[in-house]
Amino acid sequence: MAKDPCKLNLQIMSFILLMFLGILIVTGCSAPMGNPEDGKRWYSMHNCFACHGPNGNDGKAPVVNNLGMSYWRFERIIRNAGSPIMPKYPEEKISDQDVADLYAFLKAK
Repeated sequence: MAKDPCKLNLQIMSFILLMFLGILIVTGCSAPMGNPEDGKRWYSMHNCFACHGPNGNDGKAPVVNNLGMSYWRFERIIRNAGSPIMPKYPEEKISDQDVADLYAFLKAK
Protein backbone atom coordinates (compact mmCIF):
# COMPACT_ATOMS: atom_id res chain seq x y z
CA MET A 1 0.00 0.00 0.00
CA ALA A 2 1.49 3.36 -1.07
CA LYS A 3 1.73 6.26 1.38
CA ASP A 4 -0.25 9.40 0.71
CA PRO A 5 2.24 11.92 -0.80
CA CYS A 6 0.42 14.88 0.81
CA LYS A 7 0.75 13.30 4.25
CA LEU A 8 4.43 12.57 3.65
CA ASN A 9 5.09 16.17 2.50
CA LEU A 10 3.31 17.50 5.57
CA GLN A 11 5.48 15.32 7.83
CA ILE A 12 8.65 16.48 6.08
CA MET A 13 7.62 20.13 6.29
CA SER A 14 6.74 19.74 9.99
CA PHE A 15 10.12 18.15 10.68
CA ILE A 16 11.97 20.96 8.85
CA LEU A 17 9.98 23.60 10.73
CA LEU A 18 10.75 21.98 14.10
CA MET A 19 14.45 21.77 13.27
CA PHE A 20 14.49 25.44 12.24
CA LEU A 21 12.72 26.50 15.44
CA GLY A 22 15.12 24.40 17.51
CA ILE A 23 18.11 26.09 15.89
CA LEU A 24 16.59 29.53 16.56
CA ILE A 25 15.99 28.68 20.21
CA VAL A 26 19.48 27.29 20.76
CA THR A 27 21.25 30.22 19.10
CA GLY A 28 19.00 32.75 20.82
CA CYS A 29 19.72 31.29 24.26
CA SER A 30 23.47 30.97 23.98
CA ALA A 31 25.79 33.63 25.35
CA PRO A 32 27.60 35.91 22.94
CA MET A 33 31.28 35.17 22.47
CA GLY A 34 33.43 37.20 24.80
CA ASN A 35 37.14 37.88 24.92
CA PRO A 36 38.61 37.29 28.40
CA GLU A 37 41.55 39.64 27.77
CA ASP A 38 39.21 42.49 26.88
CA GLY A 39 37.07 41.56 29.89
CA LYS A 40 40.09 41.90 32.15
CA ARG A 41 40.64 45.41 30.78
CA TRP A 42 36.97 46.32 31.33
CA TYR A 43 37.07 44.89 34.88
CA SER A 44 39.90 47.30 35.63
CA MET A 45 38.52 50.29 33.69
CA HIS A 46 35.13 50.15 35.42
CA ASN A 47 36.76 49.73 38.85
CA CYS A 48 35.02 46.42 39.51
CA PHE A 49 38.07 45.42 41.57
CA ALA A 50 37.36 48.23 44.05
CA CYS A 51 34.42 46.25 45.47
CA HIS A 52 34.86 42.71 44.16
CA GLY A 53 38.64 42.60 44.66
CA PRO A 54 41.45 42.14 42.14
CA ASN A 55 40.65 38.45 41.73
CA GLY A 56 36.87 38.76 41.92
CA ASN A 57 36.74 36.83 45.19
CA ASP A 58 38.68 38.97 47.63
CA GLY A 59 36.62 42.12 48.03
CA LYS A 60 33.71 43.22 50.16
CA ALA A 61 31.13 42.71 47.39
CA PRO A 62 29.78 39.31 46.26
CA VAL A 63 32.25 36.89 44.66
CA VAL A 64 32.20 37.21 40.88
CA ASN A 65 35.05 34.99 39.73
CA ASN A 66 34.33 31.50 38.37
CA LEU A 67 30.74 32.55 37.77
CA GLY A 68 28.09 29.94 38.30
CA MET A 69 25.35 31.89 36.57
CA SER A 70 24.14 32.20 33.01
CA TYR A 71 25.26 35.03 30.78
CA TRP A 72 21.71 36.39 30.68
CA ARG A 73 21.47 36.59 34.49
CA PHE A 74 24.90 38.23 34.61
CA GLU A 75 23.83 40.81 32.05
CA ARG A 76 20.65 41.63 34.03
CA ILE A 77 22.76 42.20 37.14
CA ILE A 78 25.21 44.43 35.24
CA ARG A 79 22.37 46.48 33.79
CA ASN A 80 20.47 46.78 37.10
CA ALA A 81 21.69 44.87 40.14
CA GLY A 82 18.80 46.10 42.23
CA SER A 83 21.35 47.15 44.83
CA PRO A 84 21.87 50.69 46.12
CA ILE A 85 25.63 50.05 46.15
CA MET A 86 26.33 48.59 42.70
CA PRO A 87 25.91 51.13 39.92
CA LYS A 88 23.69 50.47 36.92
CA TYR A 89 25.50 49.99 33.63
CA PRO A 90 23.11 50.63 30.72
CA GLU A 91 24.21 49.77 27.20
CA GLU A 92 25.32 53.38 26.72
CA LYS A 93 28.01 52.80 29.39
CA ILE A 94 28.91 49.16 28.71
CA SER A 95 28.01 47.59 25.37
CA ASP A 96 26.63 44.06 25.09
CA GLN A 97 30.01 42.96 23.71
CA ASP A 98 31.80 44.45 26.71
CA VAL A 99 29.42 42.58 29.05
CA ALA A 100 30.22 39.37 27.13
CA ASP A 101 33.93 40.12 27.54
CA LEU A 102 33.54 40.69 31.29
CA TYR A 103 31.56 37.46 31.56
CA ALA A 104 34.25 35.51 29.69
CA PHE A 105 36.96 36.98 31.93
CA LEU A 106 35.11 36.15 35.14
CA LYS A 107 34.17 32.64 33.97
CA ALA A 108 37.83 31.94 33.23
CA LYS A 109 39.09 33.03 36.69
